[in-house]
Amino acid sequence: MADYFEIYEIDVDDVQMRIFIQSLTGEVRTWFRGLATNSIDNLATLYQPFLNRWEKKKYPLHILSKYENLRRGPQETVQDYYTRFYSVYKAIPQNLRPPPSLALIKFLDRFDSDMAFQLRE
Repeated sequence: MADYFEIYEIDVDDVQMRIFIQSLTGEVRTWFRGLATNSIDNLATLYQPFLNRWEKKKYPLHILSKYENLRRGPQETVQDYYTRFYSVYKAIPQNLRPPPSLALIKFLDRFDSDMAFQLRE
């Protein structure tokens, strides 16, 4: 199968995305068709908007637990960790969300001491 894709220069990700899109029905298909033309060019750019719109909302305690257990991955860039941290922080219901100043402290505490010091500066 891989040889077939290589001979005809077929991109596997493109095929996967097209199959996924064809599986959409009802409201989900209507939502997808409402996206701006050429705004989705691969599965990665479809993933987050799709989840933002269609993922079942989690219980507040689940989100708070996820927030409390957030850790920066060993190979994760600061920007990637910030993006992940901020998305979890914003998912916390407003009435349970810690103030931004406390969130900043929690964010910095997830780094080693040297990096946290540099970020504080």
